[in-house]
Amino acid sequence: MSRRNLGQVASFAALAVISVIFLAPVLWIAVTALKTQREAMALPPVWDFVPQWQNFVTAWQSNDFGRSFLVTTSVSVFSVALTLALSIPAGYVLARYRRSWLSAFEIGIMVIRMLPEILFMLPLYAIYQKTALFDTQIGIILAFQIFNMPYSAWLIRQFVSEVPVELDEAALLDGASKWQVLWFVIVPTIRPGIVAAAVLSFIGVWTNLLLPLALTYNETPMVATTIANFKGYGTFDWPVMAAAAIVSLLPQFLFFLFAQKYIVKGLTLGAVKG
Repeated sequence: MSRRNLGQVASFAALAVISVIFLAPVLWIAVTALKTQREAMALPPVWDFVPQWQNFVTAWQSNDFGRSFLVTTSVSVFSVALTLALSIPAGYVLARYRRSWLSAFEIGIMVIRMLPEILFMLPLYAIYQKTALFDTQIGIILAFQIFNMPYSAWLIRQFVSEVPVELDEAALLDGASKWQVLWFVIVPTIRPGIVAAAVLSFIGVWTNLLLPLALTYNETPMVATTIANFKGYGTFDWPVMAAAAIVSLLPQFLFFLFAQKYIVKGLTLGAVKG
């Protein structure tokens, strides 16, 4: 075997090991979702069992999980839309204009993004209680912008920086306005980066536990808090809880499946310069 082939085999083996490490917990949860409670708790694990598909129906109907799934979908979609609406112009300005206050602004939003979420919980809770935003979809959507918009703006800035300034200048000479340059020249060019930002923002909303835990209650149930509420007093209904977890993974999986072409392009854009 040549050195090149040996290197390829080693690479595939390493990728296989990494894949198994990351997929093993998901597969374990999926198997648990198909067992009875006794089988799920058995040691050593039971591998020969009759699949209990009813666990998924029970999960959907329990703890208002079905409603929380729909609410979380709505919050995620509108949150991502608002994040992109804010971060695309912000990323463009940060990439194209050199001002001292813009540099300070860029550093500031990234510092905010790196701060732990718990620091924002008490101020947000107090503000939301006084402004009737507590336990509302619009309230939780606005709260997510604190964390998703800075990172998305920074990410899009990197993509815009890779686009030659000459394209802007050519469009301006043809009579286009700054907004037209942004939406008709820049946005189509950096579409993979925008999709990557959208996917990362969507995952950030869908999987977040702390913000919904602090800022929502009965009117705006979110998937993460609903799954946590499957825990009983000193007991866990592991199969039903696992079934709910698997259902909650589906939107992220489908989003990634349909957008993976753009995600790969987006995450590798700028890695190799001509």
